[in-house]
Amino acid sequence: MGEQRQIAGHPAGLTIVTIAEALQAAGIYGVQALLILYMANFLFTPDQLASVGGFGAWRDLLESLFGPMSLQALATQTMGLYLGLFFLTPLLGGWIGDRHWGPRLTCIIAAVLATAGMVMVVIPATFLPGLLVAAFGAGALRCNLNAQTGHLYARDDGRRDAAFSILAGGLNTGAFLGPLLLGMLGERVNWQYGLAAACGCMALAAIVLLIGNGLMPPDTPPETRKAARLQPGDGRIIAALVGVMLISSLFWLAQSQVWNVYALWGRDHLDRMLWGFEVPVTWLQAFDSLAPILAVPPVLALWKRQAARGREPKELGKIGIGMALMGIAFLWLAAGSGADKTPILWVVAFHLVLNIGWLYQVPTVNALFSRTAPVAITGVMLGAVSFSVFIGSTLSGWLGRFYETMDVQAFWLLHAAFPLAGAAVMSAVRGRLARVLNLT
Repeated sequence: MGEQRQIAGHPAGLTIVTIAEALQAAGIYGVQALLILYMANFLFTPDQLASVGGFGAWRDLLESLFGPMSLQALATQTMGLYLGLFFLTPLLGGWIGDRHWGPRLTCIIAAVLATAGMVMVVIPATFLPGLLVAAFGAGALRCNLNAQTGHLYARDDGRRDAAFSILAGGLNTGAFLGPLLLGMLGERVNWQYGLAAACGCMALAAIVLLIGNGLMPPDTPPETRKAARLQPGDGRIIAALVGVMLISSLFWLAQSQVWNVYALWGRDHLDRMLWGFEVPVTWLQAFDSLAPILAVPPVLALWKRQAARGREPKELGKIGIGMALMGIAFLWLAAGSGADKTPILWVVAFHLVLNIGWLYQVPTVNALFSRTAPVAITGVMLGAVSFSVFIGSTLSGWLGRFYETMDVQAFWLLHAAFPLAGAAVMSAVRGRLARVLNLT
């Protein structure tokens, strides 16, 4: 790997990607917290529809695919498709980084593209195409930041898992501050102000990547990238990783609803008064990102104690535990969704359990794919991690329509069933997957 400048025992490039990850997350998750409320409460209302460029054609397209929908259902379906695109585009972004530009250059171009898309989202006339541009840029940035993180370390470097946990810390810090600050700015002051602030965060991410460019591993020459070929046995590894990805989509089907209909549920069913202050709905997204930060120390301490006793779960075991905890969290949410308003402290417990599950699932999956994916398609396979989120997010948008027609407890019980089923499937197949992936 060559001699690299170190900061706190890690390559200095990790600091650059972590800061960029935090800034892009503040922008992306700030928009994410605002978007469903912005559409349902303001943009997709009779008084504003005329200002939304291409809305008639967009509505006709969605209703031709999914049937007639109310304006709120159109908002939840649009939100689901935006989230789906955000997590689908890393496949293309990973392929571009692997085979053409390299992850370092791709990160910079993707950050600039995401900034341009967010500018378009601020303007109602370009809102819908702006979602597409922002989703592609941000998705391509996310997977190539992961690829760059992996390239900072040799494959047998024991610091790799810790590096991805640090990167996840940057993600969650930005994802906490974005909804907290940008969300309140948009919800309480002006929707466009909050969205414009998100553009600024993404622009800063691009600047950080440019400034820190020299600390990152150099992109390999195009001819070297294109010459890389799959090796015998890689097909079985790819198939096993695709299996992990498909099982993980059941986790994301539930998690994605926290970014979508859950905000409408918070608006409608949550008692948001706390010590005389009405908590903004967007702050639910902020706490969802704060919860894993709070949970990291006890979870890492638990894993350390388990490792000392030789009882720490392996990667696939952690993934299964993460899905089970996600299901338990939604059972808890369903239990608290009775006839009366749900106390806000009830959802505090929901987010804590849900995000302990997130810690077991998400960094583990990223590290697993980074370590075991064939070298020739590392970026593509890291993009495939996001494809599981695309599946879950797209389906969650479709399921969002039932929020208006189902009993609210039944709605959340339905979402508990998916990750619990994923945990059961992982338990049944993890031995076979471990053998294929050479996990010991």
